[in-house]
Amino acid sequence: MSTTRLQEILIGFGKGKQTDIATANLVASVWQLKKLNAQLANPKLNTENDAEEYGKGHEFPTQTFKTSWDVSGSLEKYLSAEIGSWAMAFGLGKVVKSGTTPNFTYTCTPLFPANGDAAELPYFSFIEQIRPGAGVVLDRMAVGCAVEGWTITIGSGPGRANSKITVEFVGSGKLTEPSGIALPAATLEKLLPSASLALSINGTDYVTNKNIVSLETSWKNNIRLDAGFFPGSGFQTAGDAATGAIRGRLEFGNRQGGLKFTARFDNTSTELTKLKAQTTGTATITLTFDANNSLAITWQKVSFATAEVGETDQVVTVAVEATPLYDSTNGIVSAVAKCGVDGICQ
Repeated sequence: MSTTRLQEILIGFGKGKQTDIATANLVASVWQLKKLNAQLANPKLNTENDAEEYGKGHEFPTQTFKTSWDVSGSLEKYLSAEIGSWAMAFGLGKVVKSGTTPNFTYTCTPLFPANGDAAELPYFSFIEQIRPGAGVVLDRMAVGCAVEGWTITIGSGPGRANSKITVEFVGSGKLTEPSGIALPAATLEKLLPSASLALSINGTDYVTNKNIVSLETSWKNNIRLDAGFFPGSGFQTAGDAATGAIRGRLEFGNRQGGLKFTARFDNTSTELTKLKAQTTGTATITLTFDANNSLAITWQKVSFATAEVGETDQVVTVAVEATPLYDSTNGIVSAVAKCGVDGICQ
């Protein structure tokens, strides 16, 4: 028997959103992309036993019970216009599409139930396959997944690794095996390199000043996982209580935005002054492939929470952690993502 190598894994997931948590993406709304991390989205079956129950005449378990299912995973990738558009749309949740090929524009903002938005994020299906077909090793689809959070990191030096994104996701627990999906050809992605960065934070243009060393920005939905198991949420096999419960909803909890960066520090640097004065301003992060492929994230109002002088490669630097604040006019964050792929989160 031949050895199966993990490099044989194929992954696909919904570029378009599911109609609801229980209805899988059709093949027409699925794309295939590559990733960097080896982690699989292994479904987890949770079980219980009757060891704690009385009436057996002893303390040992005699039965086990399927109780519930969990699915979680992550995608670590070089940042591209395509995955950037997808992560902003599914991660923030509210999307307005405009433009035409090859310049589709997705303007993404967080959902706000007080404004009539849903508390559930858009759902997608996630497919993993190894040697699909007659000699299949693995072929499964997790239905009803939602983005738990994303993190973008930008660094100094050569190489693609200086512009990366990690997307974490969780699922309802519903599985389809085999997936029934014939993955399309892999989408060719347009990378957004760190060398293309334009960056303005709290009134300072860090690229023009040639001071930026590294940056990390993030969003976390803190999805309420246990609340998904409500009375009537359903089972792995519909109507069969012995197959284990699945979630019937994935609602975001108390969401959090993050921004931290390291810059060179000299006699004109203002980070410590702005920290002491609690100065506020916008933060705009833009990465570009060309006129049709880019990602611009704007934190509408930030203040500095910490600013510590240190060193990076024996150069004096300041490490700053900023706090994204809610602005009464513009909200907390918006992302404008452009790429040549139609139908993202539609």
